[in-house]
Amino acid sequence: MGEQFHSKEAEQQRVDQIKEQVAREIDALSQHDQKTKSEIIHLRKTFWEDVTVNMDNPEDALETMFSIKQQSELLGERERTHGQMDQTIKSLERVKSSPYFGRIDFCADGQEDVQSIYLGVASLLDEQKQNFLIHDWRAPISSLYYDFSPGEAYYTSPEGTTEGEMTKKRQFIIQNGRITSMFDTGLTIGDDLLKEVLGNEANSQMKSIVATIQLEQNQLIRNESSRYLVVQGAAGSGKTSAALQRAAYLLYRHMETLAAKNMILFSPNPLFNSYVAKVLPELGEENMEQTTFQQYVQKRVGSAYEVEDAFSQTEKLLTVTTSEQYEQEVSSIKFKSSLAFKELIDQYLQRLAKEGLQFKQVRFRGEVLIDASRISAYFYSLEQTVSMANRMKLTADWLLIKLTRLEVLERSNGLG
Repeated sequence: MGEQFHSKEAEQQRVDQIKEQVAREIDALSQHDQKTKSEIIHLRKTFWEDVTVNMDNPEDALETMFSIKQQSELLGERERTHGQMDQTIKSLERVKSSPYFGRIDFCADGQEDVQSIYLGVASLLDEQKQNFLIHDWRAPISSLYYDFSPGEAYYTSPEGTTEGEMTKKRQFIIQNGRITSMFDTGLTIGDDLLKEVLGNEANSQMKSIVATIQLEQNQLIRNESSRYLVVQGAAGSGKTSAALQRAAYLLYRHMETLAAKNMILFSPNPLFNSYVAKVLPELGEENMEQTTFQQYVQKRVGSAYEVEDAFSQTEKLLTVTTSEQYEQEVSSIKFKSSLAFKELIDQYLQRLAKEGLQFKQVRFRGEVLIDASRISAYFYSLEQTVSMANRMKLTADWLLIKLTRLEVLERSNGLG
């Protein structure tokens, strides 16, 4: 009992030291962030004062456009910096309150020193920026905590597989910077810790409890070999938690090429959206777009077509006057819900990739600037191996270049 008390005392001292370091980092970042906000306000006020506007000839007009672009990029860079610092401060605030939930002691083969690895929802380096005080739960080495009990263990990273021995697995509950519970265990998550964590999490918002991830869930979260991943399970088995934790893992693993704005979560209903809305932000990530499929379709095609929802379908079925109309409606609903209808849409898209897309003319004050046939010809001149979405983006970029040249020419003729 005395050894356990001493160990808890030592662990609390470590938490206190981390709190002090994090407080210093938050203070420094806040001061830097305040300076950046002042720069943003100044840039917005003086935007046009710092832009050279000259339309005397095509060369001067192009120079003006580049000057505006440069000033706009400078403002955008400052705003991105402010957003990143704000996100970092929020992450540090979470670390300050509850820095980590687990510890594993691991000795890699061929090494004498045992490494103590603390796991939290965000990583933290020491003030010299040399050693990790906390490892992000998504880091390769952190998988040891989820995949193994004390004994022989290994983890895989981009550098290869590291084998060794796990000598300790410890689990914490830390609230407001104080260790309230601490257990040494041979399981991924001890029963006592699980009861205490889940008992404190009952409210209307879903929590992403990364401390309670089980081995099978961890395999799903970190799976990168499957392009499509279908997870089935009973209600309450953790499917949604695993899906959102997988999204957070992928954002961490591919942070150079993947952002939350590139992801979308389809929910069964709007209430579900509000239920899971705070999960990714609690993990230090920006929220992805969350919507129902009905809302997504309405947003994309609702201005051109009437989008029928489940309520209007039911109402129509209940109000038809003849059995023939009823059968027709039921048949329509079944067909549009079938794989045959999906395959029909796929075939249509494949045809549009080769021909048939309809483009509109670009007109200004009654004059045709770029004919629809030219736009179509450019679109279908692009490689068919490029996706439809990327070909649309390339076509839009091409149109902007054409319009910019026409604008410069128009200004030149007007001044001439």
